[in-house]
Amino acid sequence: MKIGYLGPKGSYSYEAASQYKNENDNIIEFDTISKVVNELEDRKIDKCIVPIENAIQGSVIDTMDSILKYDDVYIIDEIILDIKHSFMSKTKDGKIAKIYSHPQALAQCSEYLDEYYPDVKQVPVSSTSYAACLAEKESDTACICNSICKDLYKLEVLSENIQNIKDNQTKFIVLSKEKNKRPTQKTSVIFSTKDEPGALYKILGLFSLGEINLTKIESRPAKTKLGEYMFFVDIVGDEKDIKISSILNDISKHCNEFRIIGSY
Repeated sequence: MKIGYLGPKGSYSYEAASQYKNENDNIIEFDTISKVVNELEDRKIDKCIVPIENAIQGSVIDTMDSILKYDDVYIIDEIILDIKHSFMSKTKDGKIAKIYSHPQALAQCSEYLDEYYPDVKQVPVSSTSYAACLAEKESDTACICNSICKDLYKLEVLSENIQNIKDNQTKFIVLSKEKNKRPTQKTSVIFSTKDEPGALYKILGLFSLGEINLTKIESRPAKTKLGEYMFFVDIVGDEKDIKISSILNDISKHCNEFRIIGSY
């Protein structure tokens, strides 16, 4: 089986993919989240693993927008990793002129950067491991990355566990073109409301009347016109459960768009 992930090697997505894969699976790196999901849509890979939410910075917008793009890509599992960022460079003593990392990692380590490198330019890149690749090539730069990048990219660790919150975690999701067939505990849906007063309130009321526990609700622009949104909702329960299925069917009748994006 081919499993795609946000690379290069050494990223947190690589770590999640390494934990998830079976012995005979082949994990393949891609340089952006949109590319790895596109490869899944084109069936060039069987599954992909991408970050969806961080304890400090919240949802990963690139992943949410990639899920919105396709009607037949489903969440089938999730992986939660402890995220411990390290500050690395080629040298322990060189002056740091630039700091590379993924935008989320830079934000997650803002307190450390403000205290020790307040005037150093921060350069956002596509992944923490790509930041390590760049830092390996440039003597006056540093990066924020996964500790496993130290040996992969021959870097020196200047500081460890520099994230603002020590119990930092990121949730990764496993995407597939096929839905889960096994019993599951959580279901994710996307919907847009009708253009009428109280539309969202009515839909949330149906979840409440059905005694369905919502664990997350978040909106993203529908990319149709200003003021229109798609809502991402996670609920406790399996879409194959008769009660859950019936309530979701009722809710879908009150939406402009409604899609179940997976039970897992």
